[in-house]
Amino acid sequence: MNIVNIYEVNLVILAYLPAGILATLFAPILGKIVDRLPPVLGITIISLSGALVTWLLINLENIWMFSGLLLVDLTIMISGGLFFQNLVSRITIQHRGKIIGRGEFITSLGSVIGPILGGIAWDFISPQFPFIISIFVELSLIPLYLVVVYYLLPHLAETYEIKEKNQ
Repeated sequence: MNIVNIYEVNLVILAYLPAGILATLFAPILGKIVDRLPPVLGITIISLSGALVTWLLINLENIWMFSGLLLVDLTIMISGGLFFQNLVSRITIQHRGKIIGRGEFITSLGSVIGPILGGIAWDFISPQFPFIISIFVELSLIPLYLVVVYYLLPHLAETYEIKEKNQ
């Protein structure tokens, strides 16, 4: 993907659609996995693996490898969303509305600012630079997420204790 032309962009779009559909179909399986992970471990795994897959994506030139990694990347994104929905759903009713509202505000703000800054970086620096920024943002947010989880844990209505089933 070092040289981007209209043909390759169309291939990327064609790779994105099936990967998105398959990643969405994996959501029930991901939900079961997310339920079992403690917050600190889940955040760390999701963020590190997302950054690694993004780095691999920008260094590929084979469209089939790109499509496969895109499936993995979209699956990681869905896992992150499920993880935070799981965390927020455990907050006491007294604080739940505030937390959900703030989370949606930050998500919406990122949905506006990300494409604008990514487009500027794409046009003025290089086509790979928005993805490099994404990697650094993902890695730099790990400590922030961990602090947020630390402060949210006392306000949870449910705990994250995993009980083993005796069979």
